[in-house]
Amino acid sequence: SEDDLYDFNDWCRWKGTTYEKGIDDQTKIERLLEEINELKNEINALREENNQLEARTGNNYF
Repeated sequence: SEDDLYDFNDWCRWKGTTYEKGIDDQTKIERLLEEINELKNEINALREENNQLEARTGNNYF
């Protein structure tokens, strides 16, 4: 049925994330910590890219 398709779509969207239904608190915490580390790495990469662009263009906004 259409409702089953929507349920499956939601399940696929949230599987492996903090918002997956039925996971325990420890798993949620581990996934949140992993996400935080990934975001920190992304921020560092973007800062480095920004620094390189500023050095190349001579603009120092930050």
